[in-house]
Amino acid sequence: MKHMVSMLDFTPRELAGLIERAAQSKAGDSAALRRALSGRVLVAVFFNPSLRTRVSFELAMKRFGGDAVVLSVGRDAWKIETRDGVVMDGEASEHVREAAAVLSRYGDLLAVRSFARLHSEDEDARDEVVRSFARHASVPVVNMESAMEHPCQGLADWLTMCEQLGQTLERRFVLRWAPHVKPLPRAVPHSAVLAAAAAGMHVTIACPPGYELHPAILDRAATWCAAAGARLDVVHDPQPACREADVVYVKSWGAPRFYGEPDAQRADFERYRDWMLTRDDLGSQTKLMHCLPVRRNVVIADDALDDPRCVVADQAENRMWVQAAVLARLSEE
Repeated sequence: MKHMVSMLDFTPRELAGLIERAAQSKAGDSAALRRALSGRVLVAVFFNPSLRTRVSFELAMKRFGGDAVVLSVGRDAWKIETRDGVVMDGEASEHVREAAAVLSRYGDLLAVRSFARLHSEDEDARDEVVRSFARHASVPVVNMESAMEHPCQGLADWLTMCEQLGQTLERRFVLRWAPHVKPLPRAVPHSAVLAAAAAGMHVTIACPPGYELHPAILDRAATWCAAAGARLDVVHDPQPACREADVVYVKSWGAPRFYGEPDAQRADFERYRDWMLTRDDLGSQTKLMHCLPVRRNVVIADDALDDPRCVVADQAENRMWVQAAVLARLSEE
């Protein structure tokens, strides 16, 4: 039984196979997905809110003959404890050992969304919530965004780049950091970089000093780039790489040194307000990407988001297609 918890558990070739399958189904050749998903039930467990993730996962099942049940932890489901060996005398009434075991009896697939706590980089790197479900479930588990990764978003980004560029090998991908109004995790930028690297692109990460991504992600991305004859660079200037890029992916995230200190993080964001991307930062052929939701005129200016080069709606649609491909692949294991 295989899970989709981390892109690191797959080879670039395997990930490319999911992209090819998603593209085929989007083009109308969806018989294989319908065979795999018809009559199947996905149980989706949300520890955090969602718009695109919830809708796209539900429709990925229903469009191809399956169904989905959605639970919001702490609202229409009990709060769930994921740590082992604890005395459960706090707010959590349910342990993941029982929750995952029971939900596995009800559904054919489980999906889990749980953001980083941003208290400790080491804690977030363990990705305990989604990995605890994978340990205790008896059906495949899909990561709908965790402390460390958002793999289905990364795959949707890859599909979008294939559509926009025709081919991705040795094309230029820039991940550009942007300021925000509150601390945010690094899951999306991690997966965006892994997807671009697996796609064989030259990857440049532009971020202020101290905002680098997790070393384990950078190491794997660099390995995948090198295997494709591409390279990975980290720079601390937002401007030069963007105008020469085929894709500029804008995303905000916090610095590990400010974990547990939200006021200090917000103050540091103020130092870098000029990192907000505008239309003038883009080359004439550069495609602008962002995972959404996006804070206009904080992360990206109106003139860039409303520009024809912006493909954020394409990314959002492609979530549904790649997730259907992932769910079908796991159903066939």
